[in-house]
Amino acid sequence: MSTQEIKVSVCVVTYNQEQYIAECLDSLVSQQTNFKFEIIVGDDCSTDNTKKIIQQYADQNPNLVIPLFHEKNIGAVGNIKQVYKKARGKYIAHIDGDDMALPNKLQKQFDLLEANPDCTICAHDVDLIDAKSKYINTKYKKIEKKLDRLSFIKHGISFCHSSKMFVNPLNEYFWDNLLIDKEMIDYEIHLESLRFGKFIYLNEVLGKYRILTGISVNGSKISNVLLTAPNRIFNNLLKDCETIKECNIIKKRYAMSLLRLSLQVLILENDSEKFKKLVYQSVSVKFYSFNQILFLLGTIKPNFLLKIFKLRQFLQHFE
Repeated sequence: MSTQEIKVSVCVVTYNQEQYIAECLDSLVSQQTNFKFEIIVGDDCSTDNTKKIIQQYADQNPNLVIPLFHEKNIGAVGNIKQVYKKARGKYIAHIDGDDMALPNKLQKQFDLLEANPDCTICAHDVDLIDAKSKYINTKYKKIEKKLDRLSFIKHGISFCHSSKMFVNPLNEYFWDNLLIDKEMIDYEIHLESLRFGKFIYLNEVLGKYRILTGISVNGSKISNVLLTAPNRIFNNLLKDCETIKECNIIKKRYAMSLLRLSLQVLILENDSEKFKKLVYQSVSVKFYSFNQILFLLGTIKPNFLLKIFKLRQFLQHFE
């Protein structure tokens, strides 16, 4: 198969996911398309049967599944880098090894990007599932228009990484220069892609996303990867902003990110000191909303604020 024949490289990254990887690969090898695609599976030196399962799929689909086995653990970012560098398609579709694609995912995203050459990223709605593949709810958005990089930041767009298809720069040095921080998160890769084009959203459920099985939560704590991300991301953005308007948009999103993170810390960890620190930092970055005043008051009685939010979550089930 020549490079020109491959239109989409499905890049799967996995580590110790023997209970999920078969479901993931089944959902990919069964995709029906009018173009040729490849499935590159990067295994980060798993210690369970993940590698064995991947090899079985590669043996059964030798012209489709390309295994990439690392001899030692290189970390999530290192794994992504090596898989992306091996991709030969015009587009890359990212899939985590515990997630799944629904029928026609690849075809529909490919068609949308082909019809919108000014766009470099396409994402879609997903069904959220638990560790046993049981449906929880649907994560959906209503994004009807294309967004440039600043608008993407302004509106706080977030989406499941496994729903992403994007233009492949077809340059291994691009990934060497970008993926240099082992704690880099998906959002930073999105922002880099949006330097070259716009974001477009497919308002349709085309995948299944498994929650609470990745790196965002470590036991009962928010991972350090997420805790350090806002400062790194938004400080870098502020260094590059060229106008006061642009800087204010970035500062507002920075402050909102910190406030949201403070609530996650309070709910998951019940750590009042960490909560206070994040709330104070949010206000110091930019005051943007009455919500910040409520959170400031909440720093006096964090447990009371926590009860209010838990009650709110409980009542939402009856709406």
